[in-house]
Amino acid sequence: MRYLSGLALMVAASLLPALAAGASLPPFSAEYRIYVNKIPTPIKADLVLEPASGEDRYHMRFEAHSWLLNNREESWFRWNDCAPRTERYTHEFKGFGKHRYHDTDFNWEQGRAVSESDSGDESFPIPDQALDELSMLLRARCVFATGDKEYSATSVYGDDIREHHFIVIDRETIDTPMGDLDTLVVEKKREEDKEESRRTLFWVAPEVGYMVVKARHIESALLHGELIMTEYNGPTPD
Repeated sequence: MRYLSGLALMVAASLLPALAAGASLPPFSAEYRIYVNKIPTPIKADLVLEPASGEDRYHMRFEAHSWLLNNREESWFRWNDCAPRTERYTHEFKGFGKHRYHDTDFNWEQGRAVSESDSGDESFPIPDQALDELSMLLRARCVFATGDKEYSATSVYGDDIREHHFIVIDRETIDTPMGDLDTLVVEKKREEDKEESRRTLFWVAPEVGYMVVKARHIESALLHGELIMTEYNGPTPD
């Protein structure tokens, strides 16, 4: 299950498309194919961002689906000056005999979250800048656009508070459905990992709001997966 969690992190990083700071978020949809050890799998992933009812409110959905599994994540949030403010986040995973479910409401007036899960309900305090697992990287494109090479974020998943740290380590040109794009290679750093071989990398394209066009999770020397964009509908390079 650690490997599937790594794939989820790769997908989360696809949530970077946005324009100038303070601007509204343009809707988009993208499709990805998942490969394991360079072998294509039947698992496809769809990512959609769309406006929600209310001013500056958005709904983002990610779903990976096949006869092997179904993984669905949704986030409802407000967008203000290049910063998402989560209102609700849900995640459900079914596959390989496993089932995982979380439905979390963020109450910012009280500074608490209420999470409903398979194991019961939990109410707990949350940091003021905490985000959910799906929308946390929307802030990253603003950081990288300034030329900064590092980005840190705090997320809430179920009743767990998680810390994330990302570093730009390289640049590379990637062939995409939009043609060749210059990308930043971003690595997710994990202080808790004891295995040096375990890594997660993202190729993000500044020309399209830091959209992820490829991601790679290396679980071990014998197991690695890639997420490769196959279709994209949204803002494109001029």
